[in-house]
Amino acid sequence: MTDSLDDRIRRLLDRDEELLASPWQLFDDVREASAPAFYSEAMGAWVITSHRLLHQILVDPATWSNCSPTATYEFRNPVAEHAHAIEKEPEMAEAVRRFRNRSRGRVLNTADPPEHVRQRRALNRAFRPDRLRALQPEVASVSESLVAAFAPRGRADLVQEYAVLLPMVMISRMLGVSEDELAVFKGWSDDFAIPIGRARPSRDEVRSYIKSEYEFDEYFSVLVEQRQAEPRDDLISDVANAEVDGEPLTHEERMGALRQFLLAGNETTTTLLGNIGHRLATDRGLRDRLAADRDLVPAFVEEALRHEGPVTGLFRVATRDTDLGGEPVAEGEFAWLAFAAANRDPELCPVPHEFDIARHPNDHVAFGYGEHYCIGQGLARLEATVGANAMLDLPNLVLARDHRDAFMDSYILRGRTRLLVGFDPITALG
Repeated sequence: MTDSLDDRIRRLLDRDEELLASPWQLFDDVREASAPAFYSEAMGAWVITSHRLLHQILVDPATWSNCSPTATYEFRNPVAEHAHAIEKEPEMAEAVRRFRNRSRGRVLNTADPPEHVRQRRALNRAFRPDRLRALQPEVASVSESLVAAFAPRGRADLVQEYAVLLPMVMISRMLGVSEDELAVFKGWSDDFAIPIGRARPSRDEVRSYIKSEYEFDEYFSVLVEQRQAEPRDDLISDVANAEVDGEPLTHEERMGALRQFLLAGNETTTTLLGNIGHRLATDRGLRDRLAADRDLVPAFVEEALRHEGPVTGLFRVATRDTDLGGEPVAEGEFAWLAFAAANRDPELCPVPHEFDIARHPNDHVAFGYGEHYCIGQGLARLEATVGANAMLDLPNLVLARDHRDAFMDSYILRGRTRLLVGFDPITALG
């Protein structure tokens, strides 16, 4: 007996390995069944695979709130239930109390206009174009040092030895914190991702999540206070002193922005770099073409973003009665914007499952669109371009014989957790 669409969506929510690795047929089937939108009882949301409908939602924040981007209210209940039990543990009581207070605030990715507009205006300076241009040599230098560590072996795990480390080192440097604590920052970042795309996180996972938020806030509150008194040319100083029309950000807004910068500044770029490495290791013709003409690399990065974007989908909630292509939607109902599906909508591009670097225009929504267009997209593109060039410099790059694909256990963040490759050893770089 063939599973229904909703059964398959439930399997995706339950982190079925096969669907996490390849959700594309499911998305195609949802699109075919949509008229033009499909309501999933399993998800408790409308599943949006149409690029046109997704765009309609993204440009209408007055109707579609971003206050719950990574879960429906129902799916947030397990976190609240676990938090209630964890609060009874003496060593966690203060962390849970602070977590409850924090959860009332809305910052950037969870804020709507006018709060979001104000926050965005205050924080745009942190990712201004001149800063990104100045960072390019540093990103290249960090990349070269990472490659030098494994190049003589002729073998590497490109996720753990490169894709994880490049954005993690860079966001740490931008924050102006010690690289000696990279493992701590990475642990916090991983824990921040626990509620993202896990419909039923365990109590231990929720405990780690709350504990990491508490430790992060303790650590960065001190640094924010220091940077307010003595600003430097770093991201913390930008956040600590950001203001709009003379009005500074609140403390919770500062902490929320820094948490999001840490998470988004490395998790999604790690995923993108892993997907880029897999494509280069499995498509020799494309790799040779890019190696011969590096001017094609930016177009390659854009197609990688479209074809296998780091974010599978995010939620919006209707603030009033509305409709989706004629389907009535009641106030309070959710829509899951499947960015990965919309990027493969045949109405957006012909032969959508084909990887084509000559695709033009390439109007993907890997970084979103409208009010919540990714504030760090310039940094992600820079690191992806440097990373792609670094991988192209690995002679005869191929997947290792013992490589087996493994993906993150999240239906919202899609990325490989390892990428074992082989190549001709390099004894000298530069």
